Amino acid sequence: MQMRTYLILHKGLQSKRRFLCISILASLLWAPQILLADIRTLERIAEAEHKVSYVGLRLKTFSSSRGTRTFEEVVIHKSIDASYRKVVSVVGERQSSEGSRGRRNNNENRRDRTDRNRDRNEWRQVSSQFSKEEIELIAENYNLDESVSTEKLANYETNILTITPKFVGRPTKRIFFARENGVILRVEDLDAEGVLREMFVYNRISFDPETVERKWEVFEKEIKLEPRRRRSHPISLVEAEKMLKTKPIQPEYMPPGFQLQDVRSIRSRENDSILLEYTDGLVNFTLFEKGGEPPRLSNRQRGEESEIELGGKKVYQHRFGSTDAFRWSGAKIHFFLIGAISTAEMQKVVESIIHKAKEK
Repeated sequence: MQMRTYLILHKGLQSKRRFLCISILASLLWAPQILLADIRTLERIAEAEHKVSYVGLRLKTFSSSRGTRTFEEVVIHKSIDASYRKVVSVVGERQSSEGSRGRRNNNENRRDRTDRNRDRNEWRQVSSQFSKEEIELIAENYNLDESVSTEKLANYETNILTITPKFVGRPTKRIFFARENGVILRVEDLDAEGVLREMFVYNRISFDPETVERKWEVFEKEIKLEPRRRRSHPISLVEAEKMLKTKPIQPEYMPPGFQLQDVRSIRSRENDSILLEYTDGLVNFTLFEKGGEPPRLSNRQRGEESEIELGGKKVYQHRFGSTDAFRWSGAKIHFFLIGAISTAEMQKVVESIIHKAKEK
């Protein structure tokens, strides 16, 4: 009797272990498929920018240390290379929490008016949302989760792709896209604290080819299709070294998940400079390096800076929109660093560049 009871119990334990092993194996096999499916959703969204034409009106909002600005713009998208936007009305003015006092605020208001007038008179090209390389980096550095939305946007049913960071201090992006064709209808960009910093949403959009073509015929007369003289162009690190007459200095410290994305030359009235752009797929930071005389700054620019010490060197820091910017000079190169990563991470990057410059 005891032996029979043991065999029954032993048999039951074996069944439970077998069920547990099967469950673990199934979860291991299933999880990558879910992740792969959400990456394919991001690829579908990027592919829609290449395949689907549309014209529409959208609201766009920016928030920064200087306040919030909301405006309405018209967008026409014929292809990835023929996609343009223009501001048609300002819905909300920039409101500063510090009020509008003093000469500095008057200067900012004047610049805002100039920016608004320029925006209303100019069509600007819209760049694609995600390249193949950026999608690969996003898959490495962020979690992707697709869900069905009950909300309609511009009368279209939508799904949501939520992109959340694997590393602390990175932003979150929520993409609402048309379930029918994958076109983005709303984007919400939240900072590391979950505060909404930027958003756009279409309140009207048409995918009808005849409507798009008819609107294109009207807008084409306003859009300057001739190529503008570009101030920058891509170069290799070898060409960058020839420009600077010394080897470009790259950071010794790199925030997790970031890698060099682009190297470009920048034309200026003074000495040409180079920029090194780093990305984790969603967030960028850019390092400018310039030889010769240090860049000239206006009194206003100098007044906005605070002086700190990093790596035993005097560094100037100031806010640039919602991001931090740093400038300092080495023996042969003048540096300017700007990016949307945390202040602590930016300072580590600055210190690593200063340390590497001392070793040269």
